[in-house]
Amino acid sequence: MKRIKQLIFTAGLVCSVVMIIFTACTKEGPQGPAGPAGKDGTNGTNGKDANATCTQCHNWSDSLVTKIFQYDASRHSLGETTFEGTRTSCAPCHTSQGFVECASTGSDTTAAPVYDAAQINCRTCHKIHKTYTNNDWELIVTSGFNPRYDKTVTIDLAADGGGSNLCARCHQPRTTSPWLTNPSSTTDSLKPTSSRWGPHYGAAGVVFAAKGAFEIGTSAFRSTNHKDALSCATCHQAQAQGALVGGHSLWMSNEEEGIKNNVSCKSAGCHSSLGNNTFDVNGKETEIAGMIQTLKVKLAVAGMLDTNTNNLKTGKWYKQKQLAVFWNYKLAFYDKSNGIHNYLYTYDMLQSGIDYMASLGY
Repeated sequence: MKRIKQLIFTAGLVCSVVMIIFTACTKEGPQGPAGPAGKDGTNGTNGKDANATCTQCHNWSDSLVTKIFQYDASRHSLGETTFEGTRTSCAPCHTSQGFVECASTGSDTTAAPVYDAAQINCRTCHKIHKTYTNNDWELIVTSGFNPRYDKTVTIDLAADGGGSNLCARCHQPRTTSPWLTNPSSTTDSLKPTSSRWGPHYGAAGVVFAAKGAFEIGTSAFRSTNHKDALSCATCHQAQAQGALVGGHSLWMSNEEEGIKNNVSCKSAGCHSSLGNNTFDVNGKETEIAGMIQTLKVKLAVAGMLDTNTNNLKTGKWYKQKQLAVFWNYKLAFYDKSNGIHNYLYTYDMLQSGIDYMASLGY
């Protein structure tokens, strides 16, 4: 019993000593010196004082929370195809690291595969943690560029500060093999071996810029003036409704709620008479959707298009002009806007194809 009492006393003494030491060690010390002054002589945005820099962004304001909330609802946020980062030619658009690298180098391929790939996120588009100020929200690139499908072409969507140039760097077609060297030829034939011959999925940027189609008609393709007056953000980041449409969700439509966000269409007197929840200005959207379907049927009847996959039927020789029509069809199809991005350009590429296929009896 005496031994037990000694142990209890010793344990209590040890705990008391530990508490005294802990209290002494954790007692708040004197305030440290002020952070270094900025280049302007104050603790301003050029200094390293967190209160003056980091908190400009890291303030957890409703504005920041809203952007995160909206972006989480976007397709970019899902990262469904980041596995393509293992291919150096795919990583520039399918991974954040690849896009940032190639925006800096100007290359169309990364130096190495990106295995630990991150989906498109804040750092992909914005200069996050470059200045530790609100300037970090600036876009990482706004300059024009030479598209993948033809390096002799320049795309420069300068409206609204050039932000669309950032978007179009991914939303563009790539070259395909065999490439068309004489797209108006009705005698020279080619035999593609890949059923996926044609432009890649992201065609919106080049159609918006009035680029990318093979001009096989009797005159140059026309273009609407959207690209000269608007940017991608003008419409895709228009007035938000929660995370359903607009803002950083980038959505224009929400089918479940029956919303079509045409706020930007109706502003500035452009299409002020347009009704609610529609983009169909004077029936043009319906018209283009019909033309895409018409050309699709003609290509299918001609034995070029597999209607189950919407891809090219291989194992056949096609005239270069036929393949040009197929390319233009896929470009309009993958643009996904039914002419909203660029009505005149889309109309001309489709009509020239319809006319040529009709001349062949289809």
